[in-house]
Amino acid sequence: GVLVPIYILIMRFPPKHAIPLSNITVFGGAVANTLLNIRKRHPLADRPLVDWDLILVMEPLTIAGALIGAFLNKLLPEAILVISLVALLSFTAQKTLTKAVRMYKAETKALLATKGRARVRSDGTKESELTRIAREMEEEEDEEEVERQAVSLLDNDDVDVDVDD
Repeated sequence: GVLVPIYILIMRFPPKHAIPLSNITVFGGAVANTLLNIRKRHPLADRPLVDWDLILVMEPLTIAGALIGAFLNKLLPEAILVISLVALLSFTAQKTLTKAVRMYKAETKALLATKGRARVRSDGTKESELTRIAREMEEEEDEEEVERQAVSLLDNDDVDVDVDD
């Protein structure tokens, strides 16, 4: 949403050129990110970092929107394109600001609720939220492993246990 205004206001491209240029810029960034992240795995889940199912759902509509936009870019005069861009960016900015304020309030409330849960390291820094989540998941896995070992010991008939009172 910011590339078109940058190309128009700062780089002085006409809207008819700024719009396709922003599309190709986004495409180049997407290709580079895909190449960099294609082999990476998700840090907390056993799955690839790139969600291929989501790509298969979103890309046909994205391509259709790009084709319709390119068609409208050829047909419409620059004044209507600029008015449409201003309206779209205003709507997007308002929605983003509203969501940001809502998320800030929710995160602040959650942070205050979990005030004592973050560990302080020996160097005085606090662990990040992601580190805390990973630690809690690891602790849950350790508890499950202990339970599995206890069940396997109870199920094992070959083990003799002497209990002295």
